[in-house]
Amino acid sequence: MFSAFKKNFSKPKGFFGIIAGKIMAWENQTINKWTISRLKIKRGDTILEIGFGPGSSMGYMLKQYPQIKIDGVDVSDTMKEQAEKHLEAYVEAGKVNLITADAENVDLYHDYYDIILSVNNYTIWDNPRKGLENITSALKPGGTIAITMQPREEDASAEKTKMFGRQIQEDMSACGYENIKVGYKKVRPELTVCVTGRKRKI
Repeated sequence: MFSAFKKNFSKPKGFFGIIAGKIMAWENQTINKWTISRLKIKRGDTILEIGFGPGSSMGYMLKQYPQIKIDGVDVSDTMKEQAEKHLEAYVEAGKVNLITADAENVDLYHDYYDIILSVNNYTIWDNPRKGLENITSALKPGGTIAITMQPREEDASAEKTKMFGRQIQEDMSACGYENIKVGYKKVRPELTVCVTGRKRKI
C-alpha cells in the first residue's frame, strides 16, 4: 500500500491520488506563496502553471489578482478533476483552463504567457531540459519564469536542494533566460530553492 501511495505523488491517480493531492496542497502552501511573491504579477497577466495539482496556488493567485487568467498543465487526470472542482467558478468564467499533459509534449501557443511557474515537480519530469525548452516557447520574450523545488525524498538535504538549484539555473541558461536569480528559503522539512529568470528578448 505504501509504495502505491508514494507513487501517486509523481502522478496522482484514483483514491490514493486524491489523498496525495490534499497532502501536497497542505505541504506546498508556504512554498507556493513564496514563489508567487517572487513573480511580480500584474493586472491582466496571462499565467501558465505546470503541475497545478489540486489547484491551490491558482486559487490563491486569483484571489490576490482577480484580473488575471491562468492555464494549467498537469500529468494527472485526478488532479485535473480536483482542480476543476476547486476552481469551478473560475473555470466557468473562462479565467482558468486546465490540460492533462506533460511539459515535454504539451502543445501551447507561442509567445503567449507573461509568467510561467512550476512548484515541486520540475525534477520528476521525464526530461526536464526538453520540458523547459517546450514551455519556454510559450512564454513571451521578456516574460518571467519561476521554478521551485523542495526535496522530499528520504535522502533530502540542503545540499540536494542546492544541487537542484544548480541544475535549474543551468537549464534556464541553456534555454535562453537572462537575469537568472536563485533564492533559498528554509521551509519545513527542508531547504527550498526558487529559480527565476526572464526570457531573453530577440
